Amino acid sequence: MRRKDREITDQKWIEEVLEEGKVCFLSLCRNNEPYIVPMHYAWKDGFLYLHSALEGKKVDIVRENPRVSFCVVPEWKIIEGPRPCDWTTHYRSVIGSGIVSFVEDETEKRKALTIFADRFVQGDFELPKPMLDRVLVWKIKVDDITGKQNPNPR
Repeated sequence: MRRKDREITDQKWIEEVLEEGKVCFLSLCRNNEPYIVPMHYAWKDGFLYLHSALEGKKVDIVRENPRVSFCVVPEWKIIEGPRPCDWTTHYRSVIGSGIVSFVEDETEKRKALTIFADRFVQGDFELPKPMLDRVLVWKIKVDDITGKQNPNPR
């Protein structure tokens, strides 16, 4: 990272930003062609969990190349200056990379979706087998992660 003064390596800070964010931008690559897609996520124990339909472009790409990167920016604010070149952006962000695996085991899939649902849904919910069968659960083993902040935008 060029701006070491803005780099955050504190794991607690990184996890707070991941808890605060709701959408990650997932970067994929096939045949040297980049592809990026926004996805809701849940973070637990060093893994980023996502879910999708069973088929589609992003699924096809990941089956060919499971190496991905992601970016989460839960908050940002443009700070105006007297001239456009004096403007800046205050933000908190996390960028990471890892390897995707698709969760096939029903017990693990149910656990992952429960982690995901607890993050976004209030109250009790059921995960009937037909629902489990229609969703693809992604599990990213994060192998590199860092944070960056230009003063806290709060």
